[in-house]
Amino acid sequence: MLTSGEAAPNFEGVAHTGMRVRLSAFLEKPVVVYFYGADRSSEATTTARAFRDDWMRLMETASMVIGVSADDRVTHRDFATGEKLPFLLVADEKNAIAKAFGVPVDNGRCRAVTFVVGKDGKIARVLDATPPEGQSAAVLKALEVLP
Repeated sequence: MLTSGEAAPNFEGVAHTGMRVRLSAFLEKPVVVYFYGADRSSEATTTARAFRDDWMRLMETASMVIGVSADDRVTHRDFATGEKLPFLLVADEKNAIAKAFGVPVDNGRCRAVTFVVGKDGKIARVLDATPPEGQSAAVLKALEVLP
């Protein structure tokens, strides 16, 4: 798995909105890229709701939150709509993005890991063992110390 200081892959994918997403397009400020197993799982729902609820605070220092899982765009759209998520969910059906970040994949589902990518395109922080209910708070804390 990629670690702090390494270059983040400049991935490209399609978000639930149909928008083409490229990491480099958001690097005017830090970007949060979080991987999770599946839409509507309890872990994913808890994490997504926390990011949604902290959205305004996150946007003070980050340019975007991007959720990535192997679910397809339609499943992402339904999840994002149902939960009123203001951020992007990117379909990674072949786990290519997860593999580029070195995120472990088991039975087609990636492990929950969050990367904070600095505006220099390098990984600033990896949150690998943070419980879902603490993800957003941990990200906010990590963003506070970035230039």
